[in-house]
Amino acid sequence: MKMKKVLAMAMMVVMLFTACAPALALSSGAAGLRDNPYRTGTREQAKEYSFGFGRESLLGGNWTWPVYSAPSMDAFRAADGKASVHMEDDVYSGGWSGAWLLIRYPKVTGGFRVGWVPKSEINRPIERTRDLEFAYWTVSLNQACALTDDPLYESDVIAYAEAGEELTYLAYYQYNGGREYAYVQGELNGKPICGFVPFEAVSF
Repeated sequence: MKMKKVLAMAMMVVMLFTACAPALALSSGAAGLRDNPYRTGTREQAKEYSFGFGRESLLGGNWTWPVYSAPSMDAFRAADGKASVHMEDDVYSGGWSGAWLLIRYPKVTGGFRVGWVPKSEINRPIERTRDLEFAYWTVSLNQACALTDDPLYESDVIAYAEAGEELTYLAYYQYNGGREYAYVQGELNGKPICGFVPFEAVSF
């Protein structure tokens, strides 16, 4: 009888820990994203899929755009589901993926956030109109690591991924010769999510 109680308590602890710890899982794809028929390439080929950001000087005014972590209305949204960018902030755009604009902007709490804005919400001219080219390779992690939406200061950890986790590799990112990142897609609590993990943590 005592053994059954001990096992039951142990199971409750495991379930509670699992529910509280954000974890990633392989995504089969989400609206606005697609998978290529091939799995992956080499580490050097992965760097050919890269992007950067440029400041949008034409923006301004009393406007606010919702920001999603991935180009999907079902995607995870930071700040307790309220992540938004105000036009009075410095907004940097990276390019388009279908009807979604990739941006970087400063957070009220400090640091930056990279996320996606649906075209339907954009009511100002966008200077950087290039289309982003993503790899959509299935890759695995060679070490446990954090996933962040802030590749400049890593101010917020969105989730943790274990070694062996399979994710969709999208592109390479490096800011001003700093740390190298892989921009990846996965799922968090059943929702599509994109974010940055250390480039060295990805096996190609």
